[in-house]
Amino acid sequence: MILARYLTGQFLPPFFFGLTIFSGVLLLDKLFDLIDLLINKGVSLGVSAQIFFLFFPTILSLSVPMSLLLACLLTFGKLSEDNEILALRASGLSFTQILWPPLAVAALISLALLPFNTRLAPAAMNRFRALYHRIASTDPLIQIEPRRFFNVQNARLYAAEVSDDRRSLTNVWIYRLFADRSERVFARQGTAEVTNQRLSLQLEDGQIERFSGIDRSDFTHINFRHYTVNIPFQGPLNSRDRAWREIGTAELRKEIARRAQQKKPTGDIEAELHLRFSMGFAPLALTLIGIPLGMTLERGGRGVGFGAAMGVLFVYYLLLVMGLNVAERGKWPALPALWIANVVAASIGIVLFKRRLSR
Repeated sequence: MILARYLTGQFLPPFFFGLTIFSGVLLLDKLFDLIDLLINKGVSLGVSAQIFFLFFPTILSLSVPMSLLLACLLTFGKLSEDNEILALRASGLSFTQILWPPLAVAALISLALLPFNTRLAPAAMNRFRALYHRIASTDPLIQIEPRRFFNVQNARLYAAEVSDDRRSLTNVWIYRLFADRSERVFARQGTAEVTNQRLSLQLEDGQIERFSGIDRSDFTHINFRHYTVNIPFQGPLNSRDRAWREIGTAELRKEIARRAQQKKPTGDIEAELHLRFSMGFAPLALTLIGIPLGMTLERGGRGVGFGAAMGVLFVYYLLLVMGLNVAERGKWPALPALWIANVVAASIGIVLFKRRLSR
């Protein structure tokens, strides 16, 4: 128990250091948006803080595995550099006796992340979007920013230039999705206002392109001098606005079963479902590769450890994103595609462990 407390004491400081750094980096973009809401758009401090904390669980799903990897590299790199691993081995302790505390911590974190990723994070993201939508419904003009898309019900709006009061727009693009068609609108000038629970856009000098969702050859092109687009607010959230990431795991399973009965593709939903579970086991997989890699990189201190962590994380998340893309497109089943990153990381870690044991 003395050894376990000592190793845990060595392990936790770099873990919390990494958690702070990685969470801060991932939150940076959202933090600027929240500051903009608070200072420039008149949203209260309490609501801004609520938005921030509702978004935070999504960040933890990513930053916790990253922090564990960094902690393993820094902790066991330092222990190897100071010859503490060698001393423990010389005293008769096996690698299993030495390494079980960090592996146990990683296993416990993985077990905790499973319900976190499958229940808490989707519920928090759903509340985050609902709260943000309520703010936008009160004054949707606060979302209009130059050279950025924003959603209102079934429409996406983009403007190259926006006036300070967010009412005059230049080079406006609007993309709308309907049950039987899609529509693309471009206008050189436009004005925006909120009237009768709807966003009204008065557009000038532009064109409309309509595409049938039934017959691909059915295409309409219209030029206009003046055109009005009215986008009503229909309740808290339109079903098209809800991403799979905001929906509970039980609902995802029901949707997969419903689509399977209708013989519709389920790749995008299955990809999200398996992503939640694979990210739950990411701490254990990254710990398995981090411990032996840290003992191998026993020179260089924090700089080498941090650089190695960045390299491993780049490859890991590259494999994860590639698996997610091919699963969403239906090219691969979600089960193997979303677990490739974990399998590769754990396999490399086991190989490194065996090489270390053979010395």
